[in-house]
Amino acid sequence: MNIAKWLLSLAVGGFLVVFGITKFAGGAHIFPLIEMNAVGLGFPMADLFFPLVNYATGLLELVAGALVILPMTRTKIGAPLAVLPFLGAVVFHLSPLLGVVTPNGYADGAEGLEAALSAGTGFVPEHFTAETSPSLFALAAVFLVLAIVNAVLHRRTE
Repeated sequence: MNIAKWLLSLAVGGFLVVFGITKFAGGAHIFPLIEMNAVGLGFPMADLFFPLVNYATGLLELVAGALVILPMTRTKIGAPLAVLPFLGAVVFHLSPLLGVVTPNGYADGAEGLEAALSAGTGFVPEHFTAETSPSLFALAAVFLVLAIVNAVLHRRTE
């Protein structure tokens, strides 16, 4: 059981670290997409989603990922904290700000992000690929379940 719990913590933590890094490396297209939809829906302060909320989420993912991987912080802090980013992702995917089916990335890769930022007009649908998929939602949902199971397993052995 201890090996299974360690592997589960490593999987959840590793996923969080990898996705946290993408928030800082410029590869995450989700927050620009949320910003575009929030502006379209008239949300106040919608322009904060990218880059501010993007970086805050990335920081949360990195911290939670590290804390759930490290044995000395896993049980009391890491495992419960690791649930939050996945819960937030699922909630946003189920909201009109994102949706279950999302574009697969920027229309022109990283250059698409640069073009959108340099235009200074905000994000528009043309900045994102026409190809869509529910894969990000599915990943968020699966890892939410795994993070909850991980937190419960570590809570039971406390």
